[in-house]
Amino acid sequence: MPAKQAGEGNLERQKQRLERHAQEKGYEIKAVIAEQGSGLNEKRKGLDRIFKMAREGKIDLVVIEFKDRLARFGYNYIEKYLNAFGVRIEVVNGAEPKSLQEELVADMLAILSSFSARLYGHRSKEFRKKVREAMKDIEAAEKAE
Repeated sequence: MPAKQAGEGNLERQKQRLERHAQEKGYEIKAVIAEQGSGLNEKRKGLDRIFKMAREGKIDLVVIEFKDRLARFGYNYIEKYLNAFGVRIEVVNGAEPKSLQEELVADMLAILSSFSARLYGHRSKEFRKKVREAMKDIEAAEKAE
């Protein structure tokens, strides 16, 4: 979920809705895992934690609001993996209804956003590195005077 949505409280409201759903169903909540980020990102600590809990037999159910909150692509692979450990996924609100064209546009935008973020993040990292190197050079020059 983008930072803007988290800042507006959407992530917190989503957590509250899911916790309320779990309580109404009488589920024991073992963990609440919330991630702010793209479902396209393969470096997701929250998803890794779910996988670990599944492997260790600590959970038997994962409750999510929509499938794309767990993964934009590859949801079925994640579901099969969790099922192999006896964990099922409960999707509270099913799929958000979209036409084929809306799904395609959403998928293309998600891919574009993900790669743009990676590109700008990489450029930003390189820029910060150059600034640190320049600062070291300035400090060294000042000490040499």
